[in-house]
Amino acid sequence: MKNYLTALLLMPLLAADCNKDNGPDTPAENYLPGGASSTWTYDTRNSTAGTSGSYTLTRTSLDTMVSGRAYRVYNNNNGPSFYYSVAGNDYYQYANFPGTNQQIELLYLKAGAAVGTSWQQNITLSIPGIGTINTSLTNRIEEKGISYTVGTRSFTEVVRVKTTIGTINIPGVPLPITPVSDINTYYANGVGRIYNKTIVNITVPTVPAIVVNEETSLRSFSIVP
Repeated sequence: MKNYLTALLLMPLLAADCNKDNGPDTPAENYLPGGASSTWTYDTRNSTAGTSGSYTLTRTSLDTMVSGRAYRVYNNNNGPSFYYSVAGNDYYQYANFPGTNQQIELLYLKAGAAVGTSWQQNITLSIPGIGTINTSLTNRIEEKGISYTVGTRSFTEVVRVKTTIGTINIPGVPLPITPVSDINTYYANGVGRIYNKTIVNITVPTVPAIVVNEETSLRSFSIVP
């Protein structure tokens, strides 16, 4: 159960690297620019496990249709490809939840939204051997138009999105589980995601506590028109 729940909690971390072609209708707030062959390299640190690593996403020229929505394919040099889509000012990720063969579409960013804007998404998964798990993700624009420094690079026109995990209902557990979560993601206009910090603590009576303390920082990027 722990592996399934941990993967669900880390879904927001993945939802930050899609891009779309610039054109006449490109909004002024474009946190996800770049054409095919654009790259973003991130450093990761897991304070809970005491590990670190890195990965590079490369935008391809490939598209795929999912539920009537076109998704662009992004190659990951350190894992499976990612799928992202932009519809107006709404930014989506489509991902396969590990071990369930179920796909989830996440709305992770609303460009152009004012500070204080929030949106919620309910998530239901059928986990083999466990049953149906229900929870929700609430995203809120906490800051906008700020400057933020990652490493030695300072970014301007940055928006911070805070994600909160709702109560989790698990079969066989009489009361909903209330997680402690503090997930913050920063996006720079004209660049994309620049930083994420995720802190999660969930206590489930029948399994060891789920503790997540991770950071993802943009090391370098190359945006191709």
